Amino acid sequence: KQEDILPMSQKRTKPPAPVGSMSTHRIEALADGVFAIVMTLLVFDLRVPEGPAAELPATLIALWPKFLGYAISFVLLGIYWVGHRNQFNFIKRADQNFHWLNILFFGAVCLVPFSTGLVSRYPGEWLVIAIYGANLILIGVCLFLLWTYATYRYHLVDPDLPQPVMRLARQRTLLAPAFYVVAILVGLINPTFSLIIFALV
Repeated sequence: KQEDILPMSQKRTKPPAPVGSMSTHRIEALADGVFAIVMTLLVFDLRVPEGPAAELPATLIALWPKFLGYAISFVLLGIYWVGHRNQFNFIKRADQNFHWLNILFFGAVCLVPFSTGLVSRYPGEWLVIAIYGANLILIGVCLFLLWTYATYRYHLVDPDLPQPVMRLARQRTLLAPAFYVVAILVGLINPTFSLIIFALV
């Protein structure tokens, strides 16, 4: 390689890791566990209906808000799990502050079964739509903070990570929360349209 024949003074070397830096493996393992548990908890709101078999079709139709809430939240959590994993394709190390930012992110994720339960029980209430949207916005903002902190002055990423990659990731991370804000505002007119926006994200 050409780099091998260059004088030592001209070879590009990686800067030393920040003081107190740690591996990201524990964070990634915790993320997989948190998402697995939270996504499983969503199904607990779906209960087999009781009553005569003749009433079963009507009972199942009445459960549509629960199935809709489950489907939307499960896919959105999947998207955020993929987004978190994608960030760690570039994030090579962690520090204490980064650990706590991840804890904040996981805390927001763990609220999803509760906010989904509200939507499933009160799908026509704007307050419920606002709570659900605020929960998703908080998750998106936490993911944005994780990426911003990790890439600021290449703090937790390699120094050769291109600027366009960092910029595109920030933009894409904020895109979903922007749509959630729109969904909350649309809910003032028609909460059903809000659910459609959540589903389309």
